[in-house]
Amino acid sequence: MKVLNHYLKESLLFLQPKTSKVKLNIPLTIVVYFLLWLIGLGLGRLFVQAVFNVLGLMTNVNGTIMITLRKLIICGAQITIFFSWVKFVEKRPVNSIGLKANSPFKLYITGFMIGLCAITAITLTLHLTGMIKLKYYPLYYGYMIINLGSIALGWIVQSASEEIAIRGWLIPSLEKNCTPVMAISITAIIFGILHLFSSGVTVLSFINLILSGVFFAGYAILNGNIWGVCGLHFAWNFALGNIYGLPVSGFAANGEKIFQTQQIGSNLLTGGDFGPEGGLVTTVTLLIAIAVLILKWKKNNING
Repeated sequence: MKVLNHYLKESLLFLQPKTSKVKLNIPLTIVVYFLLWLIGLGLGRLFVQAVFNVLGLMTNVNGTIMITLRKLIICGAQITIFFSWVKFVEKRPVNSIGLKANSPFKLYITGFMIGLCAITAITLTLHLTGMIKLKYYPLYYGYMIINLGSIALGWIVQSASEEIAIRGWLIPSLEKNCTPVMAISITAIIFGILHLFSSGVTVLSFINLILSGVFFAGYAILNGNIWGVCGLHFAWNFALGNIYGLPVSGFAANGEKIFQTQQIGSNLLTGGDFGPEGGLVTTVTLLIAIAVLILKWKKNNING
């Protein structure tokens, strides 16, 4: 564990925030995180209501556009709050929260492909074992492209807001007062807690959320930035909810879908109302992914 912590500390993700002018202990760091997140959420919801009222969007725009607008406004507000805290309170560059990278687009696309492959593997496993039934849902291509593009934009901003807040700000801020492994563990539990009020939550879904928090954090630390994990998170949600038509962390109303998927097997494997993230297939997939990360860390450590 000491060797792992020593290697993780060398990640640029932990080295960048050292210039912060604010010094907080672990409990205060967690309190500030929740305050910033809730302030962004509250302001975002107020902005959403104001925009819908002014433009009359509650009845004149289809559900997909409304879902996208909500994500863009609320998550955009949360990103703005965290950026403002870093810039004006901590008095350090905004890109020091995991946004410094030589090839951000390449990192993002690589992360996207990993997330897409992971969800596709989980979905195919469930389909081939008869746990779910995939049915292609025909759409007019122009209509589908416009709506799926809109949804994708919403997921891009939503996933970025979570990664900026948790992997970009919270993990490095905690690490200043504890080990990297402890920082990962704390944030993984918080990541799970944030989804506790979703539909269909079970003990297994909570465990999987913690495991996904560990995997996402490990991937960000390995890269030294959050570009890759933003792409991974985006692909994970978009593929799950809008390509394969499955619930995303308990939320089934995610707009247009390419496939209509029927869950017909055991909830232990399919995740039930929570979606595949609450099933045993995802547990195994995440454990394998974390094991691969650990092997990659060890390989880099030996070569370094």
